Amino acid sequence: MRMREKRILKPGHPVVIFIASASRSGSTLLDLMLGSHPQGISTGELRRIQGFALEDKQLCGVQDEDYPLTCSCGAPVIRCVFWKKVEEEFGGSLRETRFRTKAGRAWRVWVMALYLALGGSILRRIAHVWPGLMREIGIGGNCLRLHEAISRVSGACFVVDSSKSIYHYMLLHLANPETLRLVLLVRDGRAVAHSMVRGHRAEQWKPGPKPPFLQAAKQWALTTRGILVLSSRTPTSNRVLIRYEDLCRDPARILQEVTNRWGLLPWERVFQETKKERHIIGGSPSIRFEGSVRSIELDESWKEALSPGDLEAFEKIAGKVNRKLGYI
Repeated sequence: MRMREKRILKPGHPVVIFIASASRSGSTLLDLMLGSHPQGISTGELRRIQGFALEDKQLCGVQDEDYPLTCSCGAPVIRCVFWKKVEEEFGGSLRETRFRTKAGRAWRVWVMALYLALGGSILRRIAHVWPGLMREIGIGGNCLRLHEAISRVSGACFVVDSSKSIYHYMLLHLANPETLRLVLLVRDGRAVAHSMVRGHRAEQWKPGPKPPFLQAAKQWALTTRGILVLSSRTPTSNRVLIRYEDLCRDPARILQEVTNRWGLLPWERVFQETKKERHIIGGSPSIRFEGSVRSIELDESWKEALSPGDLEAFEKIAGKVNRKLGYI
């Protein structure tokens, strides 16, 4: 059996560590932690960069009217010194280049089904006679070229992209599977659904007979099921599953496992102070504007907040998926 050559990490030809997860699962936190590694850089939800450059909430997919469309350094993307350098290195306009699909749900489901059934190599060949699919793969290619530009500007050997969407990951994988490493970040669905509807977030769900918590539980289950199924097309050597709860309880062990798995330099110290200026797009504002992670506290408020009726309803909607992840 022929052994695959080990990839040499160097700026300009980065490994891309993609975090796939449901919302409210800790992707911004993990992005920041991985990006504090001496060889790495955090970028946040890079697929939203065009919307941030245009300051267009609809293009970003942002529902919260108070959500800040700025880089984590505080500057608008088009005036941020870092992103201006990246744009110049990229050789295209961040405001005019597409980095995120505009395809509807039916299209995405159809393409993901073909990807799962046929695999990436066959689907790439089909794309040569299917212009719509070729355009979608082109979006993945745009993002990978942007990752390379970020690597050249920053000197980082790996780029962390917490865009979360497994469909978006698929587009990157179709564009170039060799450069990607996949982190499946999961969290107890009961905690996620509770977080999705806590406080003012409950107002973002559709009014109707089904309460927001049940809508959130269904969305979590659909998203998580899709992530688990589509990730099977990525070799086991290039993917890893991380539970948010394990990350909070023992971050040093989890991060060391990631670096060891993919041939990165070992961590000198987790939660180390970094002199890197962060330039992160999207994600949780309360975390990305903080700058660095000094400690983690596991939020288990859902255990007291959810009623027996809530838990019973969740079990019917999403219990099977939750148990598959090891949550009882």
